Amino acid sequence: MGNAFLKLHIEAPGTMYRHPNGDVSPSLAGHAWMELVNSDGNSIPAGFGPVESKTGVASVSGRIIETDRESYAGDSYFTATYVVTEGQAKAIERFIARPAEYGFDKDHYHAATNSCVDFVWKGLEQVGMNPERFEGDLHPMRNIEKFSSLKNPLIPGGGLIGIEKNEEGPRGFDDYFQSPLNDWWSGTPNPWVAPQEMPQTSVAEPPAGEILVGPLGVSNYFSGSNASAWDDDYGGSSGGGYFDFSYFNFGSFADGTDYHAH
Repeated sequence: MGNAFLKLHIEAPGTMYRHPNGDVSPSLAGHAWMELVNSDGNSIPAGFGPVESKTGVASVSGRIIETDRESYAGDSYFTATYVVTEGQAKAIERFIARPAEYGFDKDHYHAATNSCVDFVWKGLEQVGMNPERFEGDLHPMRNIEKFSSLKNPLIPGGGLIGIEKNEEGPRGFDDYFQSPLNDWWSGTPNPWVAPQEMPQTSVAEPPAGEILVGPLGVSNYFSGSNASAWDDDYGGSSGGGYFDFSYFNFGSFADGTDYHAH
């Protein structure tokens, strides 16, 4: 018998996705899922997502998904493969079968607090590859670097044996910025917006007495420390600045409440 492997997959935003009802549409935020390949070659894929397409910010019913390979078009945008021991393989199988016993809520999906990313990192925790109990980065694509540098404490050298990246896949997260407040979060669809299409307003200091708060409580001002709305990820230049909410095209929450906060 050969080795067992754990594969960590990431699907890029824009990848065509076939929903359980047969509808096909591009994935707006991307996806993370894992795959256990046992020593006998048997593959056990597992991801986590909403039972039905999300239509609101609030938590919705969740489910363990076994069909991510078939549901997402083409090869995964990114795959990292690690060698695991037989004991670790069994631990991952147990987690996939009964995640609630290991502290993961499989019945409720929330993009910010209990998502596909959380599921994969919780699985890594069961085999000692996430000792700090890290819950992952909000956007699936932001986990690529972290998935590439994990260490399996039971395998000499850390266990990483391969990284695959599908350069022919859909446009990547580094090329386009997407508001997290889109269909992934709410019922308001927002288009992909290239960075150069998003005007930037430079200010020396934020106006006194006014604070603009973005999604997840992050300020939309970038000033005072040579920071920029255009950081390295978006090919930006240095200097203070901020985005007006209208440039983000945030729209409104599912209940009609504007995102503006003063």
